[in-house]
Amino acid sequence: MEQNTARVGVFDSGIGGLTVLSACRRIFPSPEYLYYGDNPNAPYGAKSEAEILRLVRDAVGKLCEEGVDAVVLACNTATAVCAEALRSEFSVPIIGMEPAVKPAAATCKRLLVLATPRTAESERLRKLVSASAARCDITVHAAPRLAGCIERALSFGEPLRLCEHLPQGDYDGVVLGCTHYVYMKREIGDFYRARVFDGNEGAANRLRSLLGKRISGTDDHPINRACFGGGEVIFLGNGAETNKKLYNTNKCFIKF
Repeated sequence: MEQNTARVGVFDSGIGGLTVLSACRRIFPSPEYLYYGDNPNAPYGAKSEAEILRLVRDAVGKLCEEGVDAVVLACNTATAVCAEALRSEFSVPIIGMEPAVKPAAATCKRLLVLATPRTAESERLRKLVSASAARCDITVHAAPRLAGCIERALSFGEPLRLCEHLPQGDYDGVVLGCTHYVYMKREIGDFYRARVFDGNEGAANRLRSLLGKRISGTDDHPINRACFGGGEVIFLGNGAETNKKLYNTNKCFIKF
């Protein structure tokens, strides 16, 4: 019996979304994945909202031209700035990134949220923090250069001094509000001697929830396409070669 599956586009300003791609393939391996990285324009965290929307809209449009059935915005900044606008423009589901403030606040008393400036000032994050503030003391810290420094360190071997980007403080939990930061998850945890949370699995689970029924044919709008999932990731965009090399060689992704 022929199985149906889906094509999923994953977008990020650069290499950060590779951590989300990894989570998606582990939790929901059946689709074929296309990764679009806009590396030359990374990072997005300090750009204007208008520029971010222009860049992300262009990338999502190109993914849709490839026939994707859903797009994962594997970028907290892009999600905070333009997820709702894109959902009104494109017919495919748009899955965004949500900082894991809620689960972190359920188990921590003093929580640090690390984010890019654009995410830190967003209404989306403000609502997340407000909803959990009664249970936990939450500090939001905008790290204007951290994402870019991680991008350059992993892509070009530039030195990275993590301590220059992290605020001092006594925290028992840290939320990573940028997918680039996930590369440094262990190091950030060691720096604060605290548990570290990210939203990657949440996005992957949301993707599986949205498309799983369509793949199985139990949804009202099943995906009628022969199964081709589980193969190599297709890399698109002007950072394709960099992202492919990093994904295929970095120890974070060795299982794939």
